[in-house]
Amino acid sequence: MTHPLDDVRLPGPTLVLVDDSDSLALDALQGIEDVPGIAPRVVTLSSLSGPLKGWGSVLVVAADRSRLRRMASAVPPLGQCKVVACWLTDAPTPWVLVPRPEWPRLTHLAAREAGDRGVLTVARFASGARAQLVVMEMARQAAGQGDTTHGGLVVSYAGRPAAPGLDARSVLLPDVTGAADADRDVPPDVVIARRGGDVAEHHVIDRAPTVVTDPGPEPVDERVFNPMGFRKDWDHPVVDLARLVTGSGRAAVTEGVVAAARGFQGVRLSADTSTSDLLALAISGVPLVTGGVIDVAPPLAAALDAKVDLDDPLRREEHSLAVRRAAFDHHSTLAWRSALASRAGVRHVGLPAVSALLATKRPQMLDFALRQIARQRGADVELVLAAHGFDPDRDAVRRALGDRPHQVLTFNESEFFGDVLTAAAQAASSEVLLKVDDDDWYSPDAVHDLLMARRFSGADVVGMPSEFVYLHRNDLTVRRIHPSEIFARFVAGGTLLMDRGLLRSLGDFRRVRKFVDAQLLAGVEAAGGRIYRTHGLGYVLRRTGEGHTWERDDEEFRRPDIVASEWTGFQPSLALEVDPLDRPDAAGANGGV
Repeated sequence: MTHPLDDVRLPGPTLVLVDDSDSLALDALQGIEDVPGIAPRVVTLSSLSGPLKGWGSVLVVAADRSRLRRMASAVPPLGQCKVVACWLTDAPTPWVLVPRPEWPRLTHLAAREAGDRGVLTVARFASGARAQLVVMEMARQAAGQGDTTHGGLVVSYAGRPAAPGLDARSVLLPDVTGAADADRDVPPDVVIARRGGDVAEHHVIDRAPTVVTDPGPEPVDERVFNPMGFRKDWDHPVVDLARLVTGSGRAAVTEGVVAAARGFQGVRLSADTSTSDLLALAISGVPLVTGGVIDVAPPLAAALDAKVDLDDPLRREEHSLAVRRAAFDHHSTLAWRSALASRAGVRHVGLPAVSALLATKRPQMLDFALRQIARQRGADVELVLAAHGFDPDRDAVRRALGDRPHQVLTFNESEFFGDVLTAAAQAASSEVLLKVDDDDWYSPDAVHDLLMARRFSGADVVGMPSEFVYLHRNDLTVRRIHPSEIFARFVAGGTLLMDRGLLRSLGDFRRVRKFVDAQLLAGVEAAGGRIYRTHGLGYVLRRTGEGHTWERDDEEFRRPDIVASEWTGFQPSLALEVDPLDRPDAAGANGGV
């Protein structure tokens, strides 16, 4: 049988670095000594005691990107070599390394499948590159573009490995006392340790690093395990997890296992399923059937224990959303760092604050729109109200929003819609902006879920699809066939989330009367930006037949080729958690339109 490395041509001697806790990677190394020319020396992380030098090439082997990112902190100085390669034995998709400008000139770069045994990334340099730094960069870039910062919290580990997906250059210490080393220029705020001990005050931070011996379950790397690729349909019924994992006694959930699970109605977990496996599946949005959950946050346990009809595609997706959101909020690396920062009394930047931009020419819709913002939870949201052609009652706005920060701007009716939105964006106090519409329904978790998608996707623009549409004239709710949890060219204009720096780089909102959303998305695409479409369960587009900047006949929303379901009356997803006051048949809910 051909070995995946047979045609890679790694110049020997080759240092093969593997984490000895990664059984899948270790098993994949069987027969590597027979690959011609590479002269491998397999070294496990636990056996490392100092720098390793004198290699023709370095090969890092891990089961998937999460395990690669976890082992990176333990990689010691490896000297210089001309070839650095990474073999992920159970990852489904190749990924491309972007070379750093300070590296030697790159002569060859390959990113490809390794037969049916994972994926390979190989970088060849014109002269010797510092292999340790290349490996660390591979670990960072493997999760794709996006936020890879530590959020202001510096973490070290004593007597134990680094946690998944946090910081590829975390310092590993033999014991906690090393955290107070006076020669350490960047002392940790927190030391995660197997055993406690006294730590002296460090002169750089004027306090002793906080020692944590009970951090709870290890976090799951949300940049690797996330809902991207979720399927609303399925090919096979519920499957036992044991059928998806590889090999007896090695029940480990990898990227490959999650990819395989996408085709099943759900995955049934056994009583002895590890917490790490459960969390990887949960945060990935895989519908789960459990027989009792231990060692997870109560909100996640409640979501997993809820009775769900998995035969109903909508109920199945709602279950997936509830589980993935609870896993993200309580077990992601972001949540883990926030909890550690709170214990250490250190500021940590988690989900950023958002300024919601609401431009409206319809005073009759204002109360409804304000309620959609006031009910947001799980995110810090400021409202920037741009009243276009009328002067709202500021006291009424304040009462509707309660303690939520807000600004009220007024504009003449003759102003361009794009200019009104630009002025609102410039007045906003947050670095992340969200364009909202005055007549659409938003779930209480809408802003949170957009931020969650921004975190795990690394996209430049995040939005929801207009999957659910309420046709007011016909009193019908339509669910359209809209793929979600994918990178796409289009998202609903009332859900556009982006950094203000991106908006500035595009020249702000274009000076137009209508189609401002289409102008923005076209600009992002032209600039090479990435647009991510998350789930559509928390947003309902309202169509009244008139008063929309996006003019389209209602029957266009009912074309058989785009309709998945249709219900009489207002029938949104349960995830919307609609307030009775905001139902179309409630007094004042339609604002008289």
